[in-house]
Amino acid sequence: MMEIIAISVILLGMVAKKKPVFGQLTLTGEMALDWMKNEMEVIVAQVKIGPIGFFQDYNVPDWAGEKTGDIALLFTPNNYANPILITQRSILRALENWCVLQEMRGAESSIETKFKCKAGVLTIEENHPTLKFVRDLDKGKFSPYELIEV
Repeated sequence: MMEIIAISVILLGMVAKKKPVFGQLTLTGEMALDWMKNEMEVIVAQVKIGPIGFFQDYNVPDWAGEKTGDIALLFTPNNYANPILITQRSILRALENWCVLQEMRGAESSIETKFKCKAGVLTIEENHPTLKFVRDLDKGKFSPYELIEV
C-alpha cells in the first residue's frame, strides 16, 4: 500500500505544468522578469541589449523576440530584484542612445556571448542613475515611451 502511495506522489509530481509567463519562477528553473510600466522609475546598475536567444535563462515570452528583434533587460543594484524586460521600440532606441552617452562618460561596456548569441552590456559600478519611463496615455495605448534621467 505504501509503495502505491509513493508511486502516486511521484507520478503527480511528474505531470507537466503550464509554463507561466512571468512571476517568481524558481520552480521552473527560469529567472523572473518584471514588465515595463508607465511612469516606472528604475535605478540602473546594468543594461543588456541583444536578441531573445541571449536571454534563455529568463522567462522571456516568445513574442518578445518576434515583435522587436532585440530586447533589453535593466538590472538594478539590488541583486534580489527582478530585471525589467523592455520590448518596446521607443524605449529600446532611447535606451541605446542613453547607453552611448553613459559609455562616453566612462561606464564600462562589453559584448557578452551566451547561447551562441551576442549582447551589448553596459555596467555602472557606482552613482547609479535613475531612469523614468513615461508615455502620454491620452495619445492611445500605443503612444511611445520617453526616457527621462531623474
